[in-house]
Amino acid sequence: MKSQESRFEARSADWLSLEQAQKVILSSAQPLLSEEVPIQDCLGRSLSKDLVARATLPPWNNSAMDGYAVRGEDIAHARPSTPAMLSVTGVVHAGEQPGASIGQGEAIRIMTGAPIPPGADSVVRVEDTDAEQTPGIVRVFQNRDERRNIRLAGQDMEVGDQVLAAGTTVTPTTVGLLAALGMENVPAVKQPSVAILPTGDELRTPERYDEVQRGEGVPESNGPMLAAGVTGASGIPLSLGIASDDPETLRTRIFNATEADVLITIGGASMGEADLVKRILEELGFEQDFWRVRIRPGSPFGFGRLPREDRYQTVFSLPGNPTSAFVTFELFVRPFLLAIGGHRRIFRRTLRCQAAELLRGPGDLSHFLRVRLDSSTVPPKAHITGPQGSGLITTLADADGLAVVSESEVEIAEGDPVDVILLADTPGSESYAKSDFAGR
Repeated sequence: MKSQESRFEARSADWLSLEQAQKVILSSAQPLLSEEVPIQDCLGRSLSKDLVARATLPPWNNSAMDGYAVRGEDIAHARPSTPAMLSVTGVVHAGEQPGASIGQGEAIRIMTGAPIPPGADSVVRVEDTDAEQTPGIVRVFQNRDERRNIRLAGQDMEVGDQVLAAGTTVTPTTVGLLAALGMENVPAVKQPSVAILPTGDELRTPERYDEVQRGEGVPESNGPMLAAGVTGASGIPLSLGIASDDPETLRTRIFNATEADVLITIGGASMGEADLVKRILEELGFEQDFWRVRIRPGSPFGFGRLPREDRYQTVFSLPGNPTSAFVTFELFVRPFLLAIGGHRRIFRRTLRCQAAELLRGPGDLSHFLRVRLDSSTVPPKAHITGPQGSGLITTLADADGLAVVSESEVEIAEGDPVDVILLADTPGSESYAKSDFAGR
């Protein structure tokens, strides 16, 4: 049993605004070094260099569809009642040489992607012809394809064109472009390694869940949740295990995080007598930039750095309640990880929605409410997911986003606009394509 002596701490708080805290954190974010990554492993990474085209694409004028390569003047007056009759002199497929040139009154059967024969300036789609009902002769019934359906050489890119900029986040379509550049390995910023340290005697991992069932502890959900968040920010999570409320155990766990780029501590950052994290960090030389932010949930949040041999390790001190830990990770840690990972776009998208009910805020803090979005209306309606206590996990798991009630607002009335930070970016997430995104 803990000592009955009262040891609540009297620490002065900085109480930075959301914007001030983000500015302090991001001012220290320097991208990590570059490395070469196989193209099949680069999804989600950021490019460390500008990339230029190494070939002209398409390399030649080519057909945009299956049909007939012709001279436009030969089909200029084609009509269903007065079709143009052309002699078919050959056929060309994708990957073949264009062959003979086209003369007056001639056509060459052509497939999508095949090079345009010399002399042709149009491709007539098959459905506008009789498809050579008379062998060697094609009748053209429309002139709508005159000087159309040809993809010009270099329309996609020309040698030396910059096609991707440093800081671009690699998506599946980016991978397609990288392959078009003929790249096997991709220059990418290294992934930040992030050590995650949940703290507290009350925490129980799955193998001790029977104790949770008996009311002798609480599930340790923050570590796995934030590890998933780190992975989603293209980082590498490193689990340190749970640190009990014991100074020596805490020191050992922090020492085990020496090689990580970033250390996240969870819990033990407030003013209770067992909140040891700040004290142990300070014993190890921790330099704190600020503690406490004017937000709810998550105000007992800290940021600073810890000396590690010849460098400093960035340290985020997150509160222990699950929603507080999640919100502070989203607002502060995730943008930082993306920034040092070299990404240009580091903030979640914000969607202007409509409040489905009265949304209240504390007035002197920025409040982030868990909401579910109904996209059957435009704009989507934001519904509170349920009780908003910071220790609740079910209403967090049900949230599509975080509705923002700023410091200057006491409440947002039902039907009024509200900005929602979108969280649903996983496969199967509901689409909000009908609404207007406002990117940060």
